[in-house]
Amino acid sequence: MLEERAVVSRVEGTQVWVKPFGSESCARCQRGHGCGGGVIGRLVSRRRADIEVAHVGPAPAVGAVVRVGVEEGALMKAALAIFALPIVGLLAAGTFAHQLLGAHDLLVAAFAGIGLVGGFLVTRWLGEHWQAVGQTQPRILGLARTDDPCAPVDAGF
Repeated sequence: MLEERAVVSRVEGTQVWVKPFGSESCARCQRGHGCGGGVIGRLVSRRRADIEVAHVGPAPAVGAVVRVGVEEGALMKAALAIFALPIVGLLAAGTFAHQLLGAHDLLVAAFAGIGLVGGFLVTRWLGEHWQAVGQTQPRILGLARTDDPCAPVDAGF
């Protein structure tokens, strides 16, 4: 499971939203004694969006620092879908137009573009399906330790 620290930004009924800290907020990473994520975080730092997360039991209070996790398999499936499906669609449609239809280069390029868009649409549908069944939903694992911003805590709420 991949874990990240986040602060609870809002709670509405049974829904909880968090704002991830990221590695640029880790004191050890900032000093150069961590994993190096602080350097990368400074390079690509931008405003972080609120993320809806699943939780079990009572909702944490707004402002609470929590550990949020997502399954590695879900992340790998999403990355594969995002990168591979559009390329497969592009190659399959372009190859179809070239090999089976014997089309001119411009028509092959048009088919490839249609295949690319089709791959993106399939990726979007898969993402919505995975979200509906909860496969890619991040969840709150527990409260984060306040004395060491990089270390998780084993106890729950």
